[in-house]
Amino acid sequence: MKAQAVRFYRHGGPEVLKVESVTVPDPAPGELTIAVEAFALNRADTFFREGWHPIKPVFPSRIGYEAAGRVVAIGDEVTGFAVGDRVATLPVMEVNRYGGYGEAMTIPARLVVPSPAELGPAESTALWASFMTAYGALVELVTIEAGQWVLCTAASSSVANAAMQICLAIGAKPIGVTQTRAKAAAVREAGATEVIVTEDEDLVARITDITGGAGAHYIFDPIGGPGFGLLAQAAAPHGTIILYGATSPETTELPVIAAVNKNLTFACYAMLLGEQPDRDERAQKFIRDGIAAKRLRPRVGHQLDFGHVHDAVALLDSMKHSGKIVVRVAD
Repeated sequence: MKAQAVRFYRHGGPEVLKVESVTVPDPAPGELTIAVEAFALNRADTFFREGWHPIKPVFPSRIGYEAAGRVVAIGDEVTGFAVGDRVATLPVMEVNRYGGYGEAMTIPARLVVPSPAELGPAESTALWASFMTAYGALVELVTIEAGQWVLCTAASSSVANAAMQICLAIGAKPIGVTQTRAKAAAVREAGATEVIVTEDEDLVARITDITGGAGAHYIFDPIGGPGFGLLAQAAAPHGTIILYGATSPETTELPVIAAVNKNLTFACYAMLLGEQPDRDERAQKFIRDGIAAKRLRPRVGHQLDFGHVHDAVALLDSMKHSGKIVVRVAD
């Protein structure tokens, strides 16, 4: 079948993306084809497009880790799906072939899940990458508990939004950290019990005040870089700092003295789908149960139509957004 999709032929900014007609292959055994109704943008898309991602594009390359829509064709050996089912993709690593920016995609069925009945396409596409990342780090890698302080940096991001909701569902107390006052209200709306704005507040002093001098039991950070040392100062004795990204272009230096003095633990997390199938199943159940109980909900901050996909990508790159950016492909 023919469909409009986004591809790129060289590394660069939003301008390298081209919307063009492509042939979407019929599903092979183990695959299905989705008519995409919405796709979400991810910081990993930027890294992939610019050439910084560990997975390198093979030009011309498709792009996009997250999509939602309806099943329109099913290959042999696929069970559990029917034509017409509402589905979403789990984070797609083989984006050269299975990128979600477009009207249709053929993808392995193992990377597809039914969409929760409570969510439309925009929220469904925004759900899985963010919440499975946050769940994997905060529930599986470590185990946050009720009453503990959890500091989430880049708190306007979709993963931090998910993390703060998971904290509240468990009974932990999330603190959101954002750089600008303009995003503070959105961070609080996303679930932060306290918000710290680093452009005009001292991070360590505010953490000391908020926690009554205890510090943060867990710190959930996708940035690294020169501010990493402050996080060690803000951590509680025997606390844990989880690094789940490295968006800072600057070197991240380990704050050894603070770490030794406080007996801190440093942990890294990447959601490697399929590495631990049991964990993935537990994550999906936790998320579905949370959606059904209205404890969890993906936060879509911006929606644009497919004809404005370049504007959506430019907004992603500007880092001026809050919540997930979603592109609507079909009503």
